[in-house]
Amino acid sequence: MNVLRKLTLRSLMLNKKRTIATIIGIILSGAMICGVASIAASVRDALVRSAMETDGNYHASFYDVEYGDIKYIRDNAYTQQAMISRNLGYSIFEKSQIENKPYIFIKECDAKVFENFPITLKEGRLPEKAGEMVVSEDIFEMGGQSYGIGQRITLNVGCRMDGGVELGQLPLSETEILEPLTTKIYIITGIIEKPRFESMDNPGFTALAYLDQDSLTQGDKVNVSILAKKPKDIYKKAPEIAQSVGAGDVSYNNELLKWMGISQNQRYNNLLIQVTLILILLIVVGSIAVIYNAFAISVSERKKQFGMLSSVGATSRQIRSMVLYEGFILGAIGIPLGILSGIGGIGVTLKIINNVMKGSIISGGLGLRLVISPAAIIATICFVALTILLSAYIPARRAGMVSPVDAIRLSTDIKAEAKKLKTSKLTRLLFGFEGELGLKNLKRNTKRYRATVFSLFISIVLFISFSSFMTYGFKSMDMYFDDVPYDMIVQKYDTSIEEQTEIFNSIIVLDGVERYAVVREIYSTAEGLNPSQLGSYLQKQQIDQGYFSPDGEGRYSMPCTIVTIGDEEFEAYAQDKGIDTSGFYDTDNFKGILINKNIIEKGKLIEYEPMNMKRGDRLELKEFEVDKTHIPYSCTMEIGAVTDSLPFGLSHTGLLNLVVLVSEEVFGAIRSNLHEVYKEQADRATLAIKAEDADKLEEEIRSIHGRDENRSLYIHNITAMLDANKRMKTIASI
Repeated sequence: MNVLRKLTLRSLMLNKKRTIATIIGIILSGAMICGVASIAASVRDALVRSAMETDGNYHASFYDVEYGDIKYIRDNAYTQQAMISRNLGYSIFEKSQIENKPYIFIKECDAKVFENFPITLKEGRLPEKAGEMVVSEDIFEMGGQSYGIGQRITLNVGCRMDGGVELGQLPLSETEILEPLTTKIYIITGIIEKPRFESMDNPGFTALAYLDQDSLTQGDKVNVSILAKKPKDIYKKAPEIAQSVGAGDVSYNNELLKWMGISQNQRYNNLLIQVTLILILLIVVGSIAVIYNAFAISVSERKKQFGMLSSVGATSRQIRSMVLYEGFILGAIGIPLGILSGIGGIGVTLKIINNVMKGSIISGGLGLRLVISPAAIIATICFVALTILLSAYIPARRAGMVSPVDAIRLSTDIKAEAKKLKTSKLTRLLFGFEGELGLKNLKRNTKRYRATVFSLFISIVLFISFSSFMTYGFKSMDMYFDDVPYDMIVQKYDTSIEEQTEIFNSIIVLDGVERYAVVREIYSTAEGLNPSQLGSYLQKQQIDQGYFSPDGEGRYSMPCTIVTIGDEEFEAYAQDKGIDTSGFYDTDNFKGILINKNIIEKGKLIEYEPMNMKRGDRLELKEFEVDKTHIPYSCTMEIGAVTDSLPFGLSHTGLLNLVVLVSEEVFGAIRSNLHEVYKEQADRATLAIKAEDADKLEEEIRSIHGRDENRSLYIHNITAMLDANKRMKTIASI
């Protein structure tokens, strides 16, 4: 070790307080950078595990592949693991208590499917060989109580057909028949939860059997799901593989891929990275200010020493090397301690967060676990080393440029000109003699003063930046719920409007209900619109970009939703807006309220006015066409009023459409002229509720309607979502 390096180490030892303060600054910088990178990796890991839990651990699936061709998928250089399954068919479930589910749907799977797909075992064990099966818990609860574990059952498996067309997993048809294919004997080995991949309108309860590949012929159709060696190329490689084997279709596990950072939607790919980089950038700027200030003061205090060294032959390069060597020593101590502190601090933080986030975005009870990413550690070392280099280089360069005489005299730092040292009488009046003396000292050494002021300036900027970042982030989260004035919605599927009304009437009389609206909708098209009748956003953004195409006469069509919320809420809304409702109940001359405000998401939330229309204008509304033999119903709707806010019971759909609010009588008159398909849609009601205690009310509703034999009662507690939103705010704040 040469003399200059020994002198540098000695200087660090003699100035212990400054050395320790600088090391602490480096430790904090490393801890914050490593902490941000680690928590980003931990959040992504938790979201990936949650997606595996809910959607399965696979990247893509190929459907209707001939068994003889699966080797081209399984042995493909891109495939890490292949999983095979097939939809065997349906068997009549004679004891079913649900009218629209008269079947048992049999799906055969190999061991890897049972391992990687979202299949949750409740009792017993999973199938391990041919002839074994697990059944959904719904089968037991909806009539299959005799299907116990260890029971041997015989199923006559068939194919659902309607008019010579195979229905597959489409909803139940009144005219369908089940054409027999084979008879299978299975032993029930376990009970599983209803699989996520079983859709609500699937006409069969799910049963999963073990797939015996020895029984398959070369031409049998199977489904193949894969885990890819390089998932980032899945959207490019999967179509190529599908084409090579003649697959009928290909699908992707979008939820898993999204959180792995592999998505066709770049917003998901960039969101976490951008937030992390913004935070790290703020930390680096703050770190440079703190560490630069420490080195600047250190160099300023040692200039006389540098001058003496220069006078005995030390070169400018050697002086610079001394300062940079000091930075190397401090970094060698501070960076490892910073990384360890960051990892330890985030480990403790994650334990706290896991207690806060129960019931939040992570599914299946999965919490955040500490993920130590090598990339995060390398990034921390690089960022902090760069910070130290930048902080030390400028003072080192200045130290090397000062002549020995100036350095010894400190003439470049201390300039004691009487005129410049003069202070005003106001300074002494406000701060006293001590304050005046302090100000004169600052004027004598302006460089040290500037470094200190710069550090304070950066501290304020960082505080405001972090605070604003959090504030605007929370506001963006709240925007999704600002237009939802109700706490809960209740729906009853696959029942007549009379049955829905009966159920809703039993709910609205409960003590916890403060306000309610029964919402029904008819989807139609507003035709013959002049360009001038469209709002400015649609004219500038949508027409110019080709989202709407004119007809032969240069007129446009736009989706329109006709809505009713019940006469009581209709009157309340009209009264709030100062609208006279006397003409809104005429079933011969339709009149409605145009709600001329919408919000859509185009990478960001955009609020706009769909129409440029006023009271007295008319809309030509037309029913959607069902088939070529159907003549769509059309009518004229007069705009009786224009408002810019939603009534109770409605929320923005995020679609490019306009909304017209009508009375119950007008809605019924329009509905009576619709095709049967659209009459059914119009009869799907939603009960929106403002509750005193939404959680308590939900429990009460479920206790009253607990025996929902058709499993068609849907309750969506928006208050629970808001609570989850608050928990996410708390997590982000921590």
